[in-house]
Amino acid sequence: MPKRAADRRVQRTRQLLQDALISLMIEQGYESTTVQHIIDRANVGRATFYAHFADKDTLLASRLEDLRALLLRRQREVLAAEPRDKRGFGFSVALLEHARSHLRLYQAIVGRQSGSVVLQRIQMMVTDLVRSELADRERPSGARQRDLAVQYVTGAFMGVLTWWLDHGARLGLEEVDGQFQELVLRGLGERAR
Repeated sequence: MPKRAADRRVQRTRQLLQDALISLMIEQGYESTTVQHIIDRANVGRATFYAHFADKDTLLASRLEDLRALLLRRQREVLAAEPRDKRGFGFSVALLEHARSHLRLYQAIVGRQSGSVVLQRIQMMVTDLVRSELADRERPSGARQRDLAVQYVTGAFMGVLTWWLDHGARLGLEEVDGQFQELVLRGLGERAR
C-alpha cells in the first residue's frame, strides 16, 4: 500500500477513536469511559486501538495536542498582525471559538467531576500559551513576578471561560474576549487594545 494511503488510513482511524472518545465524554463523562466503550463506538478492534494509543489518556492527550496546535497557530497569527503595544492575548479568541463550537463537550467537562482531568490539562495548555506571550512582553520583570502574572492571566481566562459556558455561551464571543482582554491587561498595567 502506498505510504500516502496508509497515512490517510492512520489519520482516519485516529479521528474515529478521538470522535468516539469525545461523544462518550459528552454522554457519560471521561472517568466512566473505558477503552472497550471507545473501540465499540469507533467500531475498531482492540489491537487497532493499541496500535495507535497506549490507553484512553494518550487518546485524550492526542486530541488536546491537536487543540494546542490550533491555538499556537492562531496565537502566532494574532501576534504577528498586531503591534507589540496593542497586543492582547492571541490564544483567547481561538479557545473561546473552540469551546463555543464544542459547547456540549465543554458543558459536560465543566459540569462533571470527572471533567476535572480534562480541565486541568486545558489549564496547563493555557498556562503555557500565556507564559510564552508574557515572555515576549517587557512587563512584568523578574521571574517571580512573571510567574504570578502567568497564574493571574490563566486563572482569569479559565474563570471567564467557565462562566461563559455556564451561561450557555450566549454573550458574543468578541464581547467576552474584549472584556477579558481589557480586565487582564489593566491588571497587568498594560493598555487594552
